[in-house]
Amino acid sequence: MSYGFEMNTFNIHDGFPEATVRALGKSFLREADYESLRRAANLSEFHTLLAETDYGKYINDMPDAANLDVNDLKRRLYSKLRDEIEYLTGQASEPLSGFLQQMMHCYQIENVVSYISGVRTNLNPEIIKASMNPLGEF
Repeated sequence: MSYGFEMNTFNIHDGFPEATVRALGKSFLREADYESLRRAANLSEFHTLLAETDYGKYINDMPDAANLDVNDLKRRLYSKLRDEIEYLTGQASEPLSGFLQQMMHCYQIENVVSYISGVRTNLNPEIIKASMNPLGEF
């Protein structure tokens, strides 16, 4: 039977991670951002629109507009999410930190399977690594 006493220690264990999640929520793309991205005529315009958001620090050092690579852009966007999850995991205590780590296991397994499949088909290991999902890096 619970009497609500767990709220006495909530901030000790979960206060900072909750504040972190709330702060990260402020960086989500808004409906107007999505509408602008949907209207982008090409990848260069898409990149320019994203550079004005919190994704900017992850994509600003990409090559010039003529040489943009969709896979590189996608990898950088996933890297932002990975960095945020890693930060949150580092700030959280159990059971939240364990849950966040387990959440990443499916991406890690996917990367291992992709690597094995690529090696089996004699693909260059550097190409295989470049195509892996950053969420599954370990």
